[in-house]
Amino acid sequence: MIRRMMASALALSGAAYAQEAAQPLAADCAPTPTCAVTPVETAAGRLVYDAAFFAQFNPQTALDMVAQTPGFSLDGGDDRRGFSGAVGNLLIDGLRPTSKSQSLDGILSRIPASQVVRLEVLRGAEVAGDASGQAVLLNIVRTPSAGSGIWEAGFESFDGGFAPRGEASYSGRNGQTEYGLGVSVFTQERSLPGWRRLTNATGALTETADTPSPRDFREAALNGNIAFPMLGGRVSATGQASIRRFSVDNSLLFFDPVGTPTRSFFSETVEDGDNVEVGLNYDRDLGPWTLALIGLANRSSETTEEAGRFENGFGGVALTYVQDVQQESSETIVRGSLARPLGARQRIEFGAEGAFNTLDQVLRYAEDGAPVFIPNSNVLVEEERAEVFGSHNWRPNDDWSIETRLAWETSTLTFTGEDINQEVELAFWKPSVQVTRAFAGNNQVRLRVYRDVGQLDFGDFVSAAAVADNLISGGNTNLVPQTDWRTELGGDFRFPGGAALGLTLTHHQYTDVADLVKLTNTRGTLDPSDDTFFDAPGNIGEAEALSLNVSFSTPVSFIPGGRLTIEGSLWDTEVTDPVTGQPRIFSFRSESEVSIDFRQDISARRLAWGFSFYKQGEFQAYRFNEIDTSEEGPWMDLFVETTALPGNTRLRLIAPNVLDGAINRDRRFFGLPGDGDPSNDDRTGPFLRRDLRERQFITAPWLVVQLSGTF
Repeated sequence: MIRRMMASALALSGAAYAQEAAQPLAADCAPTPTCAVTPVETAAGRLVYDAAFFAQFNPQTALDMVAQTPGFSLDGGDDRRGFSGAVGNLLIDGLRPTSKSQSLDGILSRIPASQVVRLEVLRGAEVAGDASGQAVLLNIVRTPSAGSGIWEAGFESFDGGFAPRGEASYSGRNGQTEYGLGVSVFTQERSLPGWRRLTNATGALTETADTPSPRDFREAALNGNIAFPMLGGRVSATGQASIRRFSVDNSLLFFDPVGTPTRSFFSETVEDGDNVEVGLNYDRDLGPWTLALIGLANRSSETTEEAGRFENGFGGVALTYVQDVQQESSETIVRGSLARPLGARQRIEFGAEGAFNTLDQVLRYAEDGAPVFIPNSNVLVEEERAEVFGSHNWRPNDDWSIETRLAWETSTLTFTGEDINQEVELAFWKPSVQVTRAFAGNNQVRLRVYRDVGQLDFGDFVSAAAVADNLISGGNTNLVPQTDWRTELGGDFRFPGGAALGLTLTHHQYTDVADLVKLTNTRGTLDPSDDTFFDAPGNIGEAEALSLNVSFSTPVSFIPGGRLTIEGSLWDTEVTDPVTGQPRIFSFRSESEVSIDFRQDISARRLAWGFSFYKQGEFQAYRFNEIDTSEEGPWMDLFVETTALPGNTRLRLIAPNVLDGAINRDRRFFGLPGDGDPSNDDRTGPFLRRDLRERQFITAPWLVVQLSGTF
């Protein structure tokens, strides 16, 4: 019964054959490089790595094992609409974690490695019909266990400070009842001082500024899960409650070119937040059909209190301000699906999903005690969304699979506020066709054509002031989801010796590109000279793009026990700028990104070391009167760890930011000031001035100490 229920639960994920087709594995595989690079192929599109594969890495948690799985990269999938598209590419015993607020890293870190039997990489036919659109899924198969726990304690030492953190969890099974409980605490203290250089149109220096920026972060979470048989099926529940606080002091001390103080800005910001989430999953067999039901409720509250002042060069107060923001948000999802096989090589699934989402923001902004009106800042946003879907999967033979899927989504957005009362109706067809071909053992190629509908961030509908940047972070209730017709050619290749290569080349045909648009604040008058302008998320028309994603993992033959993993992406985008009418790249889309991870395990000494490197190319924000360019890094962390301690306890030392990476920002302003028409102050005018900024961590590198074990 348990095996059948696991198989039926996979109907929701589109990987319905994974558990049922499992084959016995070579349990006596020794932790040698030869064993480690030889997965067992139990079905077309499914590669299985036995627990012995990971023994050379001395793993303590399932997260340690996932990190060493060749050709797989964990993806949280949090930028997609609905439940299935937002919970990523991870299955645990054939089921998706019923949570959106818990990270996949956090879930995996609470599963002891001793409870893991094997990891299954599912591709092609094995993921056909998956609503998330993921090309590769990972299924973690656990063993029944009386119970075991994981603990971790450590601290971060930064610039003489001491920030402790730790977590503990316990999980197990009693008969057919599964349970787990975990708690975590995380603290962080950082300081990112920097400078600014302000120049005029000719490049002459007009001002400089010092920008100290101490900041502090605190977070605590309690989570649990339970699963047991009920009403002929199996019910599982997950829950998490968390609280957090972030505070930052933001000061700007300005000087003229000869070093004389000219003005200053001081602000203190404190953000408090809490979140509660409960998820339910029920699965059972109904004759030849399998039923999967999901319910998810998420409630969050966030409060931001900001107070600051502007001073002149003599220390006199020129202006004071306060901004208080309260946000209450909720998400409620109900989803159900029915699936069944049609013979040995076909499967159908259909279902429906409904959601009700809200964001209620109350903002109060005042200067020198007088309230200042900010458009779209006090708004209640409500969305009622429904989706129906159906899919058909067909495997003509062991090498080919064909998946067709059709979904229809409809939603109603309602905006209620002091300056807005609006309702928007949306509807989208979302077809998908994917053909997969397996060849030469473990290799696969796929061709997929589908329509993707972008996620709506409710924060894009509401406004707030970014005082330090002299900006209104605008909200735009006319924003609609970006849609994207994608033609995707991908491949997953496995080579002798343990190397794995994944490639995905995608052509994107966008409608309603989500970018930045210019909005007008009339300030309640009919006089255009009183108008002010601000930027907000909005839609700017049609566009095309090409993207290439690459993932490569290989043992390093000349370094015994070494493995190198490289992941990267390239983007080529082009859209017509709504201000200038000229072609440009997308806002907030970096053209390149690369991460490199290396690890060497010296098994005889129970020692490992390695590094993680990350670099993202620069990206631009095309505001109506400026081009804002940002770039960070490169970031590189070194680590060394040992398990040669009593009780297999692991000590891990990390040196973050060994390359002393910086955060750079370049703001270039344009316009025609002084002509009496403020609407001309945009990027169609000449270059006016430049604000060049840099921030660096006050200490680089610093030290993180982690001690962990099992009980």
